[in-house]
Amino acid sequence: MTDKSKLVKELFEDTALYLTYDYNLQIRKETIESFTKDLQFSSVLDMPCGTGTISLPLLDRTDKLTFIDISSNMLSMAEKNTPTASKQKVIYINDDFFNIDIPDNSYDLVICLGLLAHVNSPEQLLHKLSRIITPGGLLIIQNTDAAHFYSYLIHGYLKLKSLISKQLYKLNQVKGSFVEHQLETQGLKKIKTYRYNQSFLGFSNLFSNEKKYSMTRNFFGYADNNKHAGWGSDVTYLFKKN
Repeated sequence: MTDKSKLVKELFEDTALYLTYDYNLQIRKETIESFTKDLQFSSVLDMPCGTGTISLPLLDRTDKLTFIDISSNMLSMAEKNTPTASKQKVIYINDDFFNIDIPDNSYDLVICLGLLAHVNSPEQLLHKLSRIITPGGLLIIQNTDAAHFYSYLIHGYLKLKSLISKQLYKLNQVKGSFVEHQLETQGLKKIKTYRYNQSFLGFSNLFSNEKKYSMTRNFFGYADNNKHAGWGSDVTYLFKKN
């Protein structure tokens, strides 16, 4: 396990940190539902799976669902959240994604949200994700576009916060153009995007999760009707492999 992986594992073993912003999890869940509406799958991978909330609704539309997460606490919550009647369809793997030998063309849907900012090599991640998707399969991946004007505000705020609190952990800054180019060269075509801002900078504590959800929806809309998309730095992509 790399030094960055150790830091990521330590960070996300604290499930309370992840669940504090459950309005964002709800938005991601609804975006996945919109992107996959009416589709059936044979094998789905959710990595990192977190609490499983985002992909568990797909259980009725897939033969197999694989959860991978570096955090044992997250994976434990995902297992607890899995309906007992459906557990025979779910595989749970507690490991670093890069340590797992996954055959090519293994999944017809791969979901990867919230990871690009935390890996040692975004390029290596995108390459491996592309390889394990079946021809005609789908990739849903999220990135906070480092080239977006709002991202400069976010990173400036985080840098100032880290100086005050002396935090050593730093997020990757990945440009949207980099993500799109890397996946396109691996034979994936961009089908849809949903853009919004998941950060309220230093004002997040002023609003409840319910209020933050309603404010986000009122301004940015939903995945099937994305309003003011140009203002959104956080991008959820839907790609299809040729």
